[in-house]
Amino acid sequence: MVYLEITGLILFIVLMTLGYRKNNRNMMLISALCLLIGLAAPEFISGFIEGFNAVRQAA
Repeated sequence: MVYLEITGLILFIVLMTLGYRKNNRNMMLISALCLLIGLAAPEFISGFIEGFNAVRQAA
């Protein structure tokens, strides 16, 4: 999970810098999505696994 966060942060920095220098809004949008996925995905995945295991134990 830590690797996903680090990769998302590095992609955000690189793509945001390139998008700003080239004045490319789409690249900056993709960089923001990389940051969002990198920071939100690990919590979502752990919550999903926890909920899935709770339902499986209740049945």
